Amino acid sequence: MASARGEDTRRRIIDAAIGLFSRYGFKRTSVELLAAEAGVAKPTVYAYFKDKDAVFRAVVEAVCDGLLADAEAASRVVGPIEERLTAVLSAKLTRYFELVHASPHAQELVSSQSQLGADVVQKFDRAFLRLLVSVVEDASELEPKRLGLTASSAAQLVLRAASGAGYDATTAAMYKKHLAEIVRVVVAAMRKT
Repeated sequence: MASARGEDTRRRIIDAAIGLFSRYGFKRTSVELLAAEAGVAKPTVYAYFKDKDAVFRAVVEAVCDGLLADAEAASRVVGPIEERLTAVLSAKLTRYFELVHASPHAQELVSSQSQLGADVVQKFDRAFLRLLVSVVEDASELEPKRLGLTASSAAQLVLRAASGAGYDATTAAMYKKHLAEIVRVVVAAMRKT
């Protein structure tokens, strides 16, 4: 079991990596730069991570864990189903939009993510979909069966539609507004009559 101090050092390295990968991209971020940014010696980075690829994978895991925790918290908020679904979707999609659009190296990071952390992202996507399905199942005001949908297919439909919220969005606020509009329309179609 890792000590609290060891976990703190590991977390500092990951936090430093998130900033550096966003600022400089994967290729231009060296282990030396990472160590300096985290305030540790280069051998300390290697004590926690095999190589820069392992650091990047840990970043992907940390980001996915944070997104899922935020989505789970949003799913427990009491309120109308439109607000809950928008909050859950926003926890993943708006945050991802912010991360990608805030970095001039977004394409490289997404490409690196798909090479180094694809399995992590796939696991996160499955967990997120399960969460979304449970939100739809628990929503007494929805009746997806009326449209020939199961809770699972309804959740997938909402997710597919919500993925398009980035179309012509230039800010996270605009993205979130689009997301709320999409959810409102989809929920209206599934609402019990």
